[in-house]
Amino acid sequence: MKYRLYILFISVGLLLSGCSSKSNFYQLYPKSAQNTNSTKSTRGTVIGIAEVKVAEYLTKSAIVTRMDASRVSIHETDLWAGSFAKNIQSVLTHNIASLLPQYTFLSYPWEEPIDDKYRIYITIDRFDGSQTGKVTLQGRWSVINKEENKVLYSESVNYTAQGGKTLDAIIDTQSKLLEQLSRRIAAKVRTRL
Repeated sequence: MKYRLYILFISVGLLLSGCSSKSNFYQLYPKSAQNTNSTKSTRGTVIGIAEVKVAEYLTKSAIVTRMDASRVSIHETDLWAGSFAKNIQSVLTHNIASLLPQYTFLSYPWEEPIDDKYRIYITIDRFDGSQTGKVTLQGRWSVINKEENKVLYSESVNYTAQGGKTLDAIIDTQSKLLEQLSRRIAAKVRTRL
């Protein structure tokens, strides 16, 4: 009897180990080329990039794709390698710093006190791809003069781009849309500060 239970436990263990699925991990990545003509010591004004706020459906570790206007698909084994919001913040910081090497950009959280006269705030309401490969980025951003407690510029964004249908292609297209947003923010910072 003990022998049969032992064989049963081994069989169940082998069956369960064969059923376990392997997760895939993904990250967004910077698209802007790093400007190699500047050195850190020559950078001037400090600009803080605040914590990026994302819609609640984007706070999960599983990657979300869009089925239609009201339905999403959660990919249980396709996961973000870390916080999606922090990944967005990191990519935007890298991209914008590459486009504006005359400034120093710091991502929240930072050591206080810092002398950041300006801060950039970003909120993402939608950032997903569909089964057809169409990717949408909707949200808003603003630049604040912290010392004067004044909004220097604010706007809503609604970007779409067509990419491939695989998750790799969707994430590549999301990275391209972050580059587009980075260029927009950099252009406005350049003219407003």
